[in-house]
Amino acid sequence: MWPFLVILIVVPALGWAAATFLANRQNGQPLGTVTTGSPTAPAQQSGTDTPSSEPTPSEDPTPSPSPSTTTEAPPTPDYNAAIQVLNGTGTQGLAASNTQKLNAAGYAGTSAANATGWDTQVSTVYYEDPRMEATAKDVAATLGIDNVQRMDNIGSPDVVVVLR
Repeated sequence: MWPFLVILIVVPALGWAAATFLANRQNGQPLGTVTTGSPTAPAQQSGTDTPSSEPTPSEDPTPSPSPSTTTEAPPTPDYNAAIQVLNGTGTQGLAASNTQKLNAAGYAGTSAANATGWDTQVSTVYYEDPRMEATAKDVAATLGIDNVQRMDNIGSPDVVVVLR
């Protein structure tokens, strides 16, 4: 009986938490931030000083601490991403050897082929989905490539490496 009740409570709670997380990510605000209004101007004082039981407003408003002091962790590479390494040089086996370097670094979904139709003069790592930026940068660092670019319509792989 208890496992059934736990499932009835935990599963909807997890669904609500996931929906809230995704909705906050789509608004463009990091989680845990609160937007506050601007501080109000201090009250005008009259020429006579009469003691009062109320505290007087300070000249310099002190900012209140934010409810969450944690910062978002930097994005981590997706080691399950589909990565295609293309050889655009005359060196036979270059794409395959770079694929092996990526496999050794933990990337599982790599493939090698020859580059045809890619207009680039230097070795470049391309990605389409902004969520793949960290992966593309890590792939570039692993292979010693300086040029990383976001590009539309790269096809089915998440990341494409063109070797020149």
